[in-house]
Amino acid sequence: QVEVFLCRAPQRLWSRIAEQMAPCSIVVRAALVLSWAVVALAQSVRGAAEKAAVATAEFPMREVPTNKHSDLAIASMIAAVATPFVALAVMFWLKEKGWCGACYLIGGLIFAAWLIGAYVTL
Repeated sequence: QVEVFLCRAPQRLWSRIAEQMAPCSIVVRAALVLSWAVVALAQSVRGAAEKAAVATAEFPMREVPTNKHSDLAIASMIAAVATPFVALAVMFWLKEKGWCGACYLIGGLIFAAWLIGAYVTL
């Protein structure tokens, strides 16, 4: 009898939970059907805003603007390649100085972050 009780207990529990959640289930189903209807109706108006924007444009862009500071991209690529090598060289140089080297490294990083922050806020 204990085995029968253990097998049927979850079924009773789930049937009680289902009875209590039945009104909630109807509300959820109604919300789901309503959202499907909204999506279906929105498909017909999907491209209307884009078509209206293109139709009201006075003149299309004929020139592609160029960036006067394109050398910054090259500088950033060089910095991305050089930074790990410079960082390794600095760490090896400061390793010989013991605790003073660690202090210099941490203080230097904080100072560099401060300088960058000061430059950005200008």
